[in-house]
Amino acid sequence: MGGDRRELRRRFHGHLHDVWARLARSIPGGWVEEAEGLRCIATGSSSPSFNLALSGARRRDPRVALDAAEDRFRGAGLRWLLKLQPELDGDLVAHARVRGLDFDEEPVFAADLRSRAATAAPMPVPSPLSISVAGQDTIEGAVQCFADAFDADPDAVSRELGPNLLTIPTFTVFVGYRSGEPVASSMLATTRSVGLAGVYSVATRPAHRGRGFGTAVTAAALAEAVQQGYDTAVLEPSPSAVRMYRRMGFEPLTTYLEAVIDG
Repeated sequence: MGGDRRELRRRFHGHLHDVWARLARSIPGGWVEEAEGLRCIATGSSSPSFNLALSGARRRDPRVALDAAEDRFRGAGLRWLLKLQPELDGDLVAHARVRGLDFDEEPVFAADLRSRAATAAPMPVPSPLSISVAGQDTIEGAVQCFADAFDADPDAVSRELGPNLLTIPTFTVFVGYRSGEPVASSMLATTRSVGLAGVYSVATRPAHRGRGFGTAVTAAALAEAVQQGYDTAVLEPSPSAVRMYRRMGFEPLTTYLEAVIDG
């Protein structure tokens, strides 16, 4: 799977930095700042999942790092997510736990796109689904899918995962249509420097689930990754989607720890 697993975990961490920083900078008011060993990335969203801190390359005293991150997000009035990989961030995890932070686990899966499991097919698109790359006139279809799938505010989704995505050259959004109605969507985000293609924001509207549409839009993203020359794909699956991704050739790579912190 693209070489040594420990090295792949490090590459994924670099991929996270790249994807989230690009997303934040695409949104008016978004920002990226270094805070004593933690990289603070904010979209300005009311959801802490879109404002996060990741460990950077320079290691600092974990107490100083967490204090600096808390000060920065508190000053911005934002709830935020501390996202750590135990293998890379053991000192930060230990100190966060001393502070009483409660962590949830977020698994990361990876697939070797050179293997038949991930690239087999071409996977048939469930009839009558048609899939296309989103543009200015169709990006709101992806917004509708995500908002309905995750019971989110459409206006907030449009601000964070709407037209701004079209300004990021390494992002590609896919929308699946049934009888002209957007019913499923996905996003491919690539990082050339670490050689990884990430699949994000896979969403199927509740009334259209159980028909293979989520699999189809995921397969569209993977096919585009292969077309761009990537041989490894990564994603962070929801519990309900793990079986689907395993069938597509994804296997567990690592687990991040996430703690929500009030601003």
